[in-house]
Amino acid sequence: MLPIVLLPGMDGTGELLAGLAAQLSKERLVQIITYPADHPLGYDDLTASVLAKLPEQPFVIVGESFSGPIAIEIAARVARTSGLILASTFVLHPVPSIVSPLIQLFNHTLVPSRLVSAGLLGSAGTADLRAQLLAVLAKIPQAIIRARSRDVCRVDKRSSLAKVACPLLYLYGRDDHFIGQRHIREITAIRPDCEVRQLPAPHMILATHPSESAALIEHFCRRLEA
Repeated sequence: MLPIVLLPGMDGTGELLAGLAAQLSKERLVQIITYPADHPLGYDDLTASVLAKLPEQPFVIVGESFSGPIAIEIAARVARTSGLILASTFVLHPVPSIVSPLIQLFNHTLVPSRLVSAGLLGSAGTADLRAQLLAVLAKIPQAIIRARSRDVCRVDKRSSLAKVACPLLYLYGRDDHFIGQRHIREITAIRPDCEVRQLPAPHMILATHPSESAALIEHFCRRLEA
């Protein structure tokens, strides 16, 4: 069976993907790739780091939010990528250029925890998940978040997506405050064959709905293997 590689959101720890990994590992090998937290790395360096850790056999890669552009680049470069799954993510910088400077100066430590939780988890966040999210974010240096935010404001992987030959699945949350139909259309304009699936979920769809997300991912993988 095809192994699944999971790439985390902006936190880079992969800790918030544990529930999804537990569900998927019932059927197949799952690898969560984490990002260095001791120094800032941009998309190019993070992509190189992921390339060095990929399985030797064919695999399916999942890119969540911040990591969507990395997953796209991996799928474009690595022929043994059997399937690409994007979750709550983008192919082109998702914020208007006029507000990019403000995003790059964003300090996540100054935002009230209840607003962070509400924005990312919505009403789907359990008390345990909210506590986990805040604990994870507290460990990430502001310099890391700022560097990753800066790259998000400049990223454009449309040419890379056009080179991706494998099947593509896109998962998104109906109640996502950050990713909307425009971001999905930018992907489907390049890949009209992209399978799009919606869940009644917030931005962190993989953390808040691990069972439902795993079922869609597993179904996609089984069709690849058929």
